[in-house]
Amino acid sequence: MSLSIRSRRAVILLLSVSAVVGPMAHLVEAQPTPTLVGAWRLVSMTSPDATGTTRPYWGEQPTGLIIYTADGHIAAQLYDPRRPRLEVPWESAGPEAARAAFVGLSTYFGTYTVDTEARTVTHTVEGAMAPDWIGSKLVRAYRFLDSDRIELAVVADAQVITNGLVLVWQRVQ
Repeated sequence: MSLSIRSRRAVILLLSVSAVVGPMAHLVEAQPTPTLVGAWRLVSMTSPDATGTTRPYWGEQPTGLIIYTADGHIAAQLYDPRRPRLEVPWESAGPEAARAAFVGLSTYFGTYTVDTEARTVTHTVEGAMAPDWIGSKLVRAYRFLDSDRIELAVVADAQVITNGLVLVWQRVQ
C-alpha cells in the first residue's frame, strides 16, 4: 500500500514529534501532591501593623519547629529569639522575667486534620503552654509555595481573634 505525499509527511512529523516528546514524557507527568507530613523549620512570622503594612512579628529570625506525622499528630514550638535570658533557674524566675519568657513562645501538641477543598489544616490541641488552648481547634489556611516550603495563616474564629499572623515554614531535609 502506497502512501500519498501528504500522508508520508504526516507520518514523518508524527515520528519526529514522538522522538522528541517521548524521552521527555516523564517531565510532564503529574508531580506528587505536596504533603504536610514531616518536620518544618520556621522561616518567617509576619503580621500587619496598624497601617496594614506587613512586619516581622518576632523579629527577622524567629525560631520554631513544627512536626506533622503521617498518623495525624502535630507538635509545634515557636520562639521569639529576642527573649531576654532568665539568668536564674526557670523555677525561680520573677514575675516580669517569667512573663517575658512566656509571651515570646508558643508551644502545643495534638492531632491534625486537613481540608483540601478549604485548604485548611486544623490542629486539635491536647497539651499546650497556655492551658486555655487545651481542647481547642487552631485553624490555619495553608498554601504550598513549593513542595518544601509552606505558608500557614492563622484563621480567625470564636476562640482566636487573628492578628493576620502568617508563618512560612521550610521542610527540614
